[in-house]
Amino acid sequence: MAQPGETKAFLMENSVTEIYTYVEEEICNGDVNGSQQDYTVTTAPAQITGISATVEPQYVDANGEYFRKDVLVIYRKDGKDSIVDTTSNAVTISSTTISFATAPTTTEADKVIASYSHTKSDRSDEIVNMTPAGGGRPVEYVTVQGGKKIRIQKTQEAKTIAFEVLSVDQGFVEYINGVEVTETIAGATSGSDTLKGSVGAQTRTKRTIVCKLNDPETGNDRIELFYNVVGVTNEGAAPSEGYWSETCSFECPPQDYCRITRLVGQG
Repeated sequence: MAQPGETKAFLMENSVTEIYTYVEEEICNGDVNGSQQDYTVTTAPAQITGISATVEPQYVDANGEYFRKDVLVIYRKDGKDSIVDTTSNAVTISSTTISFATAPTTTEADKVIASYSHTKSDRSDEIVNMTPAGGGRPVEYVTVQGGKKIRIQKTQEAKTIAFEVLSVDQGFVEYINGVEVTETIAGATSGSDTLKGSVGAQTRTKRTIVCKLNDPETGNDRIELFYNVVGVTNEGAAPSEGYWSETCSFECPPQDYCRITRLVGQG
């Protein structure tokens, strides 16, 4: 039985990596009129974090700071987006319906927007190594008259995650090439065969990558969330005395990366 405590190390033997299809800023169905509390999206969002038994929106604290969970809910007013404050207006999600405890008003929003993930693919049994990187926040020092140095803080860089994977079946090439096309061919003696093809330079689908790390001793876990990623590299290696492997990387804006750590029994 896990005992509450501090995790000294997360072992990769206790990890899983899942990839979902990502929907970026879908305009929810429903009129903002001060009385409409329920808004719908096209596809039911998935429980990507597994934090609770239900799909959850972002958490917002008393200072207005937030972190993302399963669904990011936004008010759009005159073309400007603002994160919905779930502390002052609780949001619940069931299937394709997003419900507000208090109906949004026309002074708050013209539209309700949602970003979410659906359709899971568990790739844990293909991944040999993963490397989260990027997200740096560089600074530059400019020398002015008198020798004083002025520090200029630059914008945060993109976040990346790279994988070394076993190149099995179709592998990870579709994340670079774009859509995957499937054809079924009737077999002469044993049912049907399936062909899968992915041609380069086609439209890519945005993804969410979820890396879950667990510490069985304490029950603590960490979730690395890379929302809104696109594949940027895919290279292979096939040594004559080894196995075919791929290295691939994904990239997302810094605001689409979130790390959640759950500390069990320490509330």
